[in-house]
Amino acid sequence: MSDAHPCLGRTPSLEGLVTRRIVLAEELHLGRAGERLLVSQSRVSQLVSAFERRIGARLVERTSRRVELTPLGPDLYASLEPAHRALVTVLDDARLRARGTPRRLRAGFQGAIYPALAAVLAQLARDDPERAVSTNELPLGDPCTQVLAGSIDAAIVLLPVDEPEPVTGAVFSRRPPVLAVSTSHPFAALDTISVERLAEITTVPVTGAAPRYWLDVHAPTTPPEAGRSR
Repeated sequence: MSDAHPCLGRTPSLEGLVTRRIVLAEELHLGRAGERLLVSQSRVSQLVSAFERRIGARLVERTSRRVELTPLGPDLYASLEPAHRALVTVLDDARLRARGTPRRLRAGFQGAIYPALAAVLAQLARDDPERAVSTNELPLGDPCTQVLAGSIDAAIVLLPVDEPEPVTGAVFSRRPPVLAVSTSHPFAALDTISVERLAEITTVPVTGAAPRYWLDVHAPTTPPEAGRSR
């Protein structure tokens, strides 16, 4: 296996050292980190040692079987990861612009592209024609993972969002929850449905990596003391 990273080369920049440090902190395994980075296991160890010399402290404890973070490691990773993600995005955009390639905006959304969202995307295309906009449907039960991982730039999701990193922006629409049933269903003749009565039927499950506070709003396991759904 080659020791050269396809983008960073044999003499890694600080960006390259940070990238390898982050991957090792995520994998906690030299072999798996090497597979992700397309370098050998020994090269990962060498580069992490180089990064530790820059910092002036041990960040990982390495043995023949495992890798463990030192007390400094988790805090450094928590600070480095979002900064590194932002740096990679800036550099990628600069490279695209240097090649004459349109800048990207990767937007994720839950459900369907409804009229309000479609209007915003169309307006963005008119206001910034040099930006290429791509959309990606997000799992209903996982509103935050992709934007936190940096695989998309923005996410249009159901509130609440109470995470330390994403910035909550404009609200596209405000609509009450709606229960959809067939015209022959007993509930179809009712004007209102209590949350307690919803427990009588099987609804579409909401599963995924959504935060607990989000699931409590959109997929509660116990009904509130009082609440009605139209």
